[in-house]
Amino acid sequence: MIPSLEKLRRLAAFAGWAALLAILFSTLSPLGVRPHIPLLGADLERFLAFFAAGATFAFAYPRQRWLVLAGIVALAIGLEWLQTLEKTRHGLPHDAIVKVAGATLGSILSATFDTMAQRFRKPA
Repeated sequence: MIPSLEKLRRLAAFAGWAALLAILFSTLSPLGVRPHIPLLGADLERFLAFFAAGATFAFAYPRQRWLVLAGIVALAIGLEWLQTLEKTRHGLPHDAIVKVAGATLGSILSATFDTMAQRFRKPA
């Protein structure tokens, strides 16, 4: 049985907020406490984290996709600036660009998936 689109949106909202909390913790915690995946580089971790947040939030809140993307972009830039306040961290424009790219691509792919899902669900 295929779950309804509304159930998938609720699940995406939960996943998006969970991703956001993980991003906040990872970005603002001291470097020694920051969780990381050993096989991935820092740029790929950043990209994938913001890709997940962008994709899940864009799917969960389809009527506010542009607002969601703008919020995630603002969050990425703001978090990079906040890192300059932590002694063991550093905020770099390169890192912000990687995060913004991940969120943007995630949002675009999510919107594409949503459009396709709605077209396939409509009766002919």
